[in-house]
Amino acid sequence: MNPARVGPAAAGSAAEPPLARPDGVAASRLFVGRSQAAWTLPEQIAAEVGDRILNEQIGPGSRIGEEKLAREFGVSRGPVRDALKMLEQAGLVSIASRKGTIATPLTEQDMREIFVLRSGLSEIALRGFADHATPENLAHFRRHLQAADSLVDVDSRILFWTEANDRLILFIAHNCGNSRVARMLTTLSLQSIRYVRRVLQSGLSPAAKRREIVRFYRELLAAYESGGDVEPFVQRLRRMIGERTQSTAELLRAAVR
Repeated sequence: MNPARVGPAAAGSAAEPPLARPDGVAASRLFVGRSQAAWTLPEQIAAEVGDRILNEQIGPGSRIGEEKLAREFGVSRGPVRDALKMLEQAGLVSIASRKGTIATPLTEQDMREIFVLRSGLSEIALRGFADHATPENLAHFRRHLQAADSLVDVDSRILFWTEANDRLILFIAHNCGNSRVARMLTTLSLQSIRYVRRVLQSGLSPAAKRREIVRFYRELLAAYESGGDVEPFVQRLRRMIGERTQSTAELLRAAVR
């Protein structure tokens, strides 16, 4: 059976006021740890076009014309082509020799694959961080957690809470002692943002569920600080991601009915 492809948001949901969206999310993933002043011209274009895709200003499956972007940014097609290749590597666009470039479609199959990979890599990251839980790392962990906690009950800023939550797990990944895990999780988080935003626009996750996630990370931090066993947290994370995968799949199916 062909996987369901998710099109633009339904007319009913389009009438709802849009959720506030954090800025610069594409750049924070594509160029993590790099100052904006150091970005090349293709990177600047990739950051802008990437955010348009995440915000569905460029919808899933929409064609992206090199010439149109070149005119908009006042550059030749070379920098635009380089920017689109960066976005292809990040999984946000698909480039075919005859069909040109399109924003990668959203499908249930792809969503499940992304979430399964994120789950497995996150488990590696949680275990690895236990060996790198320096006082400095734990202090950074606490600040990321405080950012998520401050937003957990604010429905209108749920996308900001999601971003804070993502940055926490990515901080863990970038300090787990495995650079490949960090890079892969960073790319997968960028791909999953589109699915998460789509389903949250369709229906907010309950505040109780968000508080459960914050509580999970608070208890995980305590385990790291005390040198406790992280395996129970690995199992809990696997369960939480499994539940989120299933609920996301159900909302995606509803969107294409």
